[in-house]
Amino acid sequence: MRAYVRARTIAVYFGFDGEVDLSSIIEHARSSGKSIFVPVLERNGLRFVEIGDRKLLRRNRFGIPEPEVHKRIDPRGLDVVLTPLVAFDARGNRLGMGKGYYDRSFSFLRPRTRWRKPKLIGIGFDFQKIDRLVTQHWDVPLWGAVTNSSVDYFEGITD
Repeated sequence: MRAYVRARTIAVYFGFDGEVDLSSIIEHARSSGKSIFVPVLERNGLRFVEIGDRKLLRRNRFGIPEPEVHKRIDPRGLDVVLTPLVAFDARGNRLGMGKGYYDRSFSFLRPRTRWRKPKLIGIGFDFQKIDRLVTQHWDVPLWGAVTNSSVDYFEGITD
């Protein structure tokens, strides 16, 4: 996926509760010289914090690891954001765990008529792709999705 190859700043997540483990992507990004950020819970949204080689991690209230040392980036400064998901559909709609953290953090993407950055890419398994999700006005769609056997782009978006 060229969007990932070209990206200088990427956000990943630490797989939790059956989510896809991104350890190999994190290592590849690190060896490719990309700046890697992870989400950290902040009130009702996310802030994105850089992870380094040996940053100390602590568990947040949901048991998800987060870095303790914080070099932050505005979400608008990210090139690619790999997002966990519970389900997604052929139109790029994403269902997360239901708390709305990603939707609130990337709400600035909703009114766009042309996609620039960051590119939100859902990461999941084949069985998580369904025909159609019911959406709400606050939902932020995915730019693309990657599963164990396919790469999908949405709404005529190309890499």
